Amino acid sequence: MNFKELAENLGLEVDEYLELIELFIDTGFADFHKIQEAMARSDSDQVMRSAHTIKGAAGNLGLMDVSETAKIIEENANNNQLDNLGATVATLKTQFDAIEAFVHG
Repeated sequence: MNFKELAENLGLEVDEYLELIELFIDTGFADFHKIQEAMARSDSDQVMRSAHTIKGAAGNLGLMDVSETAKIIEENANNNQLDNLGATVATLKTQFDAIEAFVHG
């Protein structure tokens, strides 16, 4: 993950970008946990809202893989199709873990 390049794409210094990534990790994990809890309750609306939030934040930071994964979750939730999202939600968790590991290396 090239944070220097991602920062430059947004016109930011690397340290500024990393601060935004830290915030994204904190808020993103909170939204991820909301997705997990909502899936346990079969609450498609909450899954959709939380995935939408992650999708937008990730996209704004240039984290397109995360944004795309969240988009898949959002679209499935919008269609009340939560049953086959287990692997996609696991992928999202792996992506968050990878970003956090890279930042805290």
